[in-house]
Amino acid sequence: MIKKGILGGSFDPVHAGHIGMALTALQELELDEVILQPNRIPYYKKQAEVSDADRLEMLRIAVAETGRKELLASDFELREKEYLSTSEVLLRLRKNEPETALVFIMGMDSWLYFHKWRNYKTVLETANIAVFNRPGHVLKQEDLPEELAELHSRHLITDHSVINRSGGLYFIESRPFDISSTTLRNLLREGGSGAEEYMSAGVLKYIMEHGLYGNRL
Repeated sequence: MIKKGILGGSFDPVHAGHIGMALTALQELELDEVILQPNRIPYYKKQAEVSDADRLEMLRIAVAETGRKELLASDFELREKEYLSTSEVLLRLRKNEPETALVFIMGMDSWLYFHKWRNYKTVLETANIAVFNRPGHVLKQEDLPEELAELHSRHLITDHSVINRSGGLYFIESRPFDISSTTLRNLLREGGSGAEEYMSAGVLKYIMEHGLYGNRL
């Protein structure tokens, strides 16, 4: 059975934290590949600062610079005319790949609000979920909202070598990466000094050459 990870996001811009999550999930869960795909941002949310084409190209550059053929950048969501929720994205992927073990990758910040997502139960019915935990952080079931506590109790799998087609919940401890895309955009607007610590050289060069986030070489 093919095991495929899915990491979505605005990638505005893609940074080392995103790539680190993809690589760690690849190794920790022994996945065959991880697909990174930019979201189509709905009209009612704050739009990305750069175009869909720029977000996708930066992602392609970052993925290529890892040298890992198991990481792939995809325009799956960007090809859609309208915004798709996570459950809708996974249902479409499942239709195309009925026998693949799908693993949706998210951070702890997203997991703590997961029960507020549209059709959130459909996500676990369609795929597995891998949540990136903070190092040393112990997630106490009694501290979770009732909906998440139930999912945690029913779906948690501690043996990361066991991955089924869907329905598993995994927690992965990763090294801290203390920057967000928002902070990085502000850093770039201020001239970009220090940005090279948080993103690949190729992505930073692309940003500068194309005058993104108020920068230009």
